[in-house]
Amino acid sequence: MSPSEHALDPAEVASQLERLAARACAVPVEPGTSVSDEDLRRLLSAAIRLYAAVSEQAAEDIVPINAEVSTTDAVVLACALLKARELNPFDLALWFSRARTAG
Repeated sequence: MSPSEHALDPAEVASQLERLAARACAVPVEPGTSVSDEDLRRLLSAAIRLYAAVSEQAAEDIVPINAEVSTTDAVVLACALLKARELNPFDLALWFSRARTAG
């Protein structure tokens, strides 16, 4: 097989993650939908690295979420990311003011 045959289809991966999220958010929770903390870390870490790489190469901000993500969900993740790297709102303000340069 060629390397391109081993490549993952981003649209298919996104679809699978959307299905997993829908099952995890279902009330009542569907059996077998629990995601371990480690698997969640791996998924988010990979998605974050992908976003950062594509965004830097594009030299512009890319809207990272669609309308299905609530403001609450976005803020919950944003706060968790800041805490995970021991950052605070002041640190975040510095990043908001940084100039974009082509990667």
